[in-house]
Amino acid sequence: MKTQEKRVLAIIDAQNDFINGSLAVPGGERRVGAINRLTHVYGRAGLRILTTQDFHPKETAHFSDEPNFVDTWPVHCVAGTHGAELYPDLDVAKHHALATRFLKGMAPCESPADDDSYTGVLARNIETGVSLPEWLKQHGIETIDVVGYAIGDGDEHPLCVDSTAIDLHKLGYKVNVIADAVEEVLPENRAKCFKNLGAKGIRLTTLYEVLQELNHEG
Repeated sequence: MKTQEKRVLAIIDAQNDFINGSLAVPGGERRVGAINRLTHVYGRAGLRILTTQDFHPKETAHFSDEPNFVDTWPVHCVAGTHGAELYPDLDVAKHHALATRFLKGMAPCESPADDDSYTGVLARNIETGVSLPEWLKQHGIETIDVVGYAIGDGDEHPLCVDSTAIDLHKLGYKVNVIADAVEEVLPENRAKCFKNLGAKGIRLTTLYEVLQELNHEG
């Protein structure tokens, strides 16, 4: 197997509610172009792409009328709603065959301690129900390029992107977070998150660097 065939692009929670909906990340649209550029290059090379999506029940302890924005949040990405769909300007939203889809956060948790909404490691394939780690194992993946929405502080309060990156790294994967294809909730957390991820052994890279690597692999 060629090196690049062991590599996957993981697009985390690039959904309407996180980009321009009920829990929108400021300036989220500006990352769409970079994600589409990566999607194009991966697709052209025949490399695998996956997406994760929050897919919450209407009633869950993940939601609160008085959210603290740490472990409780406004209502968002409810299963079957427009907000839970992939952002329409993304190539993976226009052409579902480009990516393998995984859903998470589907359990109606009774307390924040039971919440499975953040890390993509707990996501399951929309068609087969296979967990994301099992799918990665089945396809011989070694390197995961992580993009999407959104990053927290990379340590005590990680969100979906950094939670996924941290947990994949713990499972032994080489994880790259592509800095210009992820968005933060709080601007002051961006540099902090990258520093914390780097300290954990996760590589911070750029769209340009990844494209250069892909052009030289295989």
